[in-house]
Amino acid sequence: MYTNNNKNGFVILVAVLVSTLVISIGAFIASVAIKELQLSASGRESQNAFYAADSALECALYHDLRVEAFGSATSTPPADIYCDGKSDIQLYVSTGDEFNSDSRFRLHFLEADGVTSTSPYAIVRVQKSDVGTINDKTIIEAKGYNVQDPASTVRVERALQVVY
Repeated sequence: MYTNNNKNGFVILVAVLVSTLVISIGAFIASVAIKELQLSASGRESQNAFYAADSALECALYHDLRVEAFGSATSTPPADIYCDGKSDIQLYVSTGDEFNSDSRFRLHFLEADGVTSTSPYAIVRVQKSDVGTINDKTIIEAKGYNVQDPASTVRVERALQVVY
């Protein structure tokens, strides 16, 4: 009687199934790791934008409360506004009446490499209404960005606002 004990085909089938399972698990772990790295990088960029907005807001708040830089549209702002040790900040004051003003400035934070296109920055808007009356109101809004290049794929914006 002839018996065929050839089990080579079965061993190859088991080896293919096990290797497919191991490769699938490896691909899943790699996919999760890549997503975690992207999430971590996104969090870092978001933090840079938040810190830029926070620093610029604090600078504007200091200059409004201590230096009184942002009065009515007819008042004259100080010659220099110093933020982050810099005085090269462009201040734009819109025209208006003696009771309202809308001031804006932009603040750049240079990275260690000194490249401005990859450095964070912030745009600040200070709105004052009913200046000199009992109903006076100030709104300071700071928008922080992680990079200056608007075409960047990792550009993040964070905004903070103070009303008093």
